[in-house]
Amino acid sequence: MRCINGIVHGSTCFGDIIVIWKGDKPDIGKAYYVELDIDGVYVWGQDIALSKENISITSNEESTSLSGIFESIDDGEYSVLRMGDYIVPFLTEGNSFEIGSEININAKLISAYPIDY
Repeated sequence: MRCINGIVHGSTCFGDIIVIWKGDKPDIGKAYYVELDIDGVYVWGQDIALSKENISITSNEESTSLSGIFESIDDGEYSVLRMGDYIVPFLTEGNSFEIGSEININAKLISAYPIDY
């Protein structure tokens, strides 16, 4: 892990990720439990696509790609991506895919909030 100006380059069990760190400066080399928040509103069929990829995360300086199972949607916009035992909420607009579909989200900004257990 490395942290530069609040931007953390780290790793997860699904791949490497770049996030905006929301909390005290992280200790390099320490493992953290975090809640991921996909910032912004994403459009079905544009930012969110059907996918046949395994559960994965890939990041570069421009965006982060998250692949998993579309688990739920409430009020037509609050959606949940399942990645193994973990869930990641995100906001959407447009006509959603079927619940249970394998999807890929191309996210511009992801925030990480450290949590204590």
